[in-house]
Amino acid sequence: MQPGSSVRERLLAAALECAAVHGIARLSMGDVARNAGLSRQTLYKHFSSKPALVAAVVAGEASKITAEVLAAVEEHQDPRAALRAAILVALRATREHPILDRLVRTEPDSLVPFLTIEGSPTMVLVRQAAEIVVASRFPDIDVVHLRRFADIIARLLVSYAVTAPDDPPELVADAIAGLFVDGIAYLGPSALPGAGAGGGDLARL
Repeated sequence: MQPGSSVRERLLAAALECAAVHGIARLSMGDVARNAGLSRQTLYKHFSSKPALVAAVVAGEASKITAEVLAAVEEHQDPRAALRAAILVALRATREHPILDRLVRTEPDSLVPFLTIEGSPTMVLVRQAAEIVVASRFPDIDVVHLRRFADIIARLLVSYAVTAPDDPPELVADAIAGLFVDGIAYLGPSALPGAGAGGGDLARL
C-alpha cells in the first residue's frame, strides 16, 4: 500500500492481497482489517458487508483496466484500429491479471456474479467505457445503436474475462473490431463518417 493512501484505498488494497492468498470464499473481514492495519469497525464503516467489499474490489480493478483501454484508444484515429486497440488491451489485461484468472478457475461461483449480474458496478463501468470508445470514433451513430453496440461489446468482454478465448488476443481483437466496424457501416452513411452510399437502413438493426 502506498504512503498517504486514503483509508478506502488501503482497505481495497488489503482486500485484494487477502483474496490473492485466501480466495474469495475464505476471505474474512477480520483478515482484511488486520492486513490494512485498521480496525474492523473502520472496515465496516466503509463497507457494510463482505459482498460489498468484494464488489468494490472487482469494480476498482475493472476501473484500472478501462482506464488503460481508453488510453489505448487515444493513440488511434482510425475507427477500426481504435476499437481493435481497446479490445486488445481489455483481453490482455484480464488474461494477465494476477488474481482474476486464478479465481475464475478455482472458485467461479464466488467471482462470476460480481462480473456478470446486470446492473453490477463492473458491468455498468465496462458498458460506459464501451460507449465512450464507440461514440468517440463513430460520432454520428444514433443513441439507440450506440447503446446497443456498447452493450454487446461489454457483454463480450466480460464473457471473455470469465472464459478466455482459445485464440490469441490479437486474433480475437481483429475479429471483433472487424465485425463491429462493418456492422456500424451497415447502418448507413449517417452512422459512419465517410461511408459510401451502399450503407443499409437504420431500421434493419
